[in-house]
Amino acid sequence: MRRSAINLGRQDGQAVILVVVAMSILLIGALGLAIDGGQMYAHRQMAQAAADAAAQAGMMSIFDGTNATSAYPFGTGTPPIASSTCTTADGRTPCVYARNNGFGGTTADTVTLSFPATVSGVALSSASVPALAVTVQRTLKTGLIRFIGGPATVTITAKGTAALVGTVSPTCVYALDPSAQNAFQATNGATVALNGCGIAVDSTNSDAATVSGASTVTASAISIVGGDVISGGGSTTPAPVTGAPSVADPLASLPAPVVGACNYTNYSPGWGNWTLNPGTYCGGINISNGATATFNAGTYIIKGGGVTLVGGTTDTGSGVMFYLTGTNASYGSVTISNGANATFSGPTSGSCTGIVFYQDRTITSSANATFSGGVSMKVTGTLYFPTTSVLFSNGSSVSNVYTAIVAKQVSFTGGTSLQYDATGLKTGLFSKGVALVQ
Repeated sequence: MRRSAINLGRQDGQAVILVVVAMSILLIGALGLAIDGGQMYAHRQMAQAAADAAAQAGMMSIFDGTNATSAYPFGTGTPPIASSTCTTADGRTPCVYARNNGFGGTTADTVTLSFPATVSGVALSSASVPALAVTVQRTLKTGLIRFIGGPATVTITAKGTAALVGTVSPTCVYALDPSAQNAFQATNGATVALNGCGIAVDSTNSDAATVSGASTVTASAISIVGGDVISGGGSTTPAPVTGAPSVADPLASLPAPVVGACNYTNYSPGWGNWTLNPGTYCGGINISNGATATFNAGTYIIKGGGVTLVGGTTDTGSGVMFYLTGTNASYGSVTISNGANATFSGPTSGSCTGIVFYQDRTITSSANATFSGGVSMKVTGTLYFPTTSVLFSNGSSVSNVYTAIVAKQVSFTGGTSLQYDATGLKTGLFSKGVALVQ
């Protein structure tokens, strides 16, 4: 009996030790899970913040066009653009922002850039590079959890996707004057055909829009804040909607270029073949006498004097923008007349995408943009004259291209055929912005 009791006591003691050991292992495991889980959660949150910041900064650079002009370009070339991995000292914008937020500075991290063409559930812009995804990974060493059979390392991953989002304007002719009579007019047999886009007239005048003298205006919609006068055999398709809400200037937020010192003064080369380069032209540009002028891509600052293309000239430029400025006394606007043949297209990237002519908003001059006298124009882009008028007359025409007109007043006495830019990229008429979408 005594020996059995002793043996039983020994077994009870062993059981207590086993229970204590088991509970200790469980406590260590729970503590390890808590510590390592907390570490992973904190790093996961920081990784997400870094991925979001990097994606937004990179997409803003693409939006502004600095991704291509930077010393460390990215997202360039013909889509689909291959993904790439940031180095620990990478100068590309999204890589820098990831590093500034604590990720990508050591080999324990991997920061990957990719350029998806679609994002599920999101309507992206039709830009060639509509989105940027940044994936951040970090390898962490575990703590107590490894002592109970857990892994020695774990990898946390976060992904941020930013995109260019926006909607394309359904209107391609805007008359912004808030009160003028004939803010929009088509007279003397004008033919205005807007293929797939509309007209918006902001004037509250009872005769805000006039169509007369056997003129015809065809558009997807004609919206007028005030009233209209359709007379003398004039016609519109469809009938205008009067009393409509005012439409804001779609380019009101467009930044103005910096006006630098004069690179050229009173540029007027005369007859011959000429190649022009971007820069500041004080006193304007005058191409005449049958000359041929080729404008290299870039921004042409016209500081007084305007742009004059007359006398049977041939004028071409791809990726060009003319910024018309100066004082009210020196401002000369644009005059293309007397048989000139002008073929221009606007920039394909940057904040002024699609803008061919851009009038300084501070100008209050009476000088108008005038296209007259048998002019043949193919302008792919927008004519933006927010405080002055655009006049087409005497057989001048814009030939069936992606053109938009945003001006104080718009007048036609010649034939015009404009195509709707469904992407908004050729005319710049899309509301655009960068947003985190995933």
